[in-house]
Amino acid sequence: VDDENSVRLSLEMALKMTNEFVVESCDSGDTAVEVLRKDEFDVIVLDNRMPGMSGLDVLQWMYEQKMHIPVIMITGAGSESFAVEAMKHGVYDYVRKDQLDKDRLSMAIKSVHERFLYRKAILEREAEARLLQEKQKALDSLQMFHTTVNSVGQLVEKSLAALSNNLRKHEENLLKSVSPELKEQYAAAFKELKQDVEVVSSGVTSMRNLSSVVIHKLDVIQIAPKPETERSS
Repeated sequence: VDDENSVRLSLEMALKMTNEFVVESCDSGDTAVEVLRKDEFDVIVLDNRMPGMSGLDVLQWMYEQKMHIPVIMITGAGSESFAVEAMKHGVYDYVRKDQLDKDRLSMAIKSVHERFLYRKAILEREAEARLLQEKQKALDSLQMFHTTVNSVGQLVEKSLAALSNNLRKHEENLLKSVSPELKEQYAAAFKELKQDVEVVSSGVTSMRNLSSVVIHKLDVIQIAPKPETERSS
């Protein structure tokens, strides 16, 4: 991207003649933005001082669009301090216009592209590691939940069994000492109590079984082999 036709066209032709690059050129920052809306590129060689949108304006637009393309900034002689400042805003490299030639620019493009790909791979690995960490935390939480449910469930089932046993004993003792007229009434009451205990006991057992099924499926997921594409990468 350069508004000086002689510089832009000569570099475009020189890079194309190497048969190593597919090149598209623009004569202004505004045109560059329109092209970037439609096409994808590996590297941008960007002049700063241009009428209309400057190189920094294009960089700002790319930042707002979350467009991550490595940029080589073209600077004028004596503008090294500006170039260093631009690199703090995401520019990968800079080349002085008075030192611009095919070989220097070709090497810069290749170097920037390799650095970009390397950095991208590192960021992807870091993101994958964070995702795995989050998944492991979730699995650990589920495992802790399962352990708690199992422990509490065992305690409740043991208590319910003791309660059922006590109800049976109290029913037997009470029915021995009451009049025949009250036996039927008390028997119905104890039957209802025992049914309530059985409902609670059944619910606790179902909860423990469901928790075990979930944990088993999670274990299967964790030990399942990765697809061939993931292992080879």
